[in-house]
Formats: sequence, C-alpha cells, structure tokens
Amino acid sequence: MDDLSRLGALIDLAERLGIVIRRAPAAMEYSEHPGGAWVRLHGKDMLFLNPVAPVKDQINVAVETLRNRAELADQFIPPELRDLLDLPAGDE
Repeated sequence: MDDLSRLGALIDLAERLGIVIRRAPAAMEYSEHPGGAWVRLHGKDMLFLNPVAPVKDQINVAVETLRNRAELADQFIPPELRDLLDLPAGDE
C-alpha cells in the first residue's frame, strides 16, 4: 500500500467513525502541525488536512486522530493500518 492509499484508507476509517474531514490549506510557516489538525467543534470531531502538506504529514495527523479510539474495536482495519495505529492483530 503506497502513502496515498494509506491516507485514503485512514480518511475512510475516520469517516466511518463519524469524523468530519475537511481539506484546507494552512500557512505552513505558522503551523505547528503542517499536515493538519484534529479539533472538536460544536460536539463534532473534525479532521482538517492540509492538501499542500506532504502526504506523510497528513498521514501522521490522521493516525494521531484515530489512535486509541474505542470505536476502532468494531471496525475492520487492514493489517497495515493496524500497524500504523499500534493496534493488536484482529481476528478478521
């Protein structure tokens, strides 16, 4: 799985968990997190991804957003994404 496929799979997983995805360029020189950021706004989880940031940075933001969420237990997650999210191997 290449980085673009990984990012797409992480975005799909986030959407299945009810996380709203937004793509919005950020001023890289002012951003602590050039790949984007996770926020909770009006009771909704939102993942902002910076489409001009390197894909690896966007992946890192998505992984940090998803890591340690209890809702992951009910989801099919490919082994490669499990490794990224530091999840134990499932019985899929």
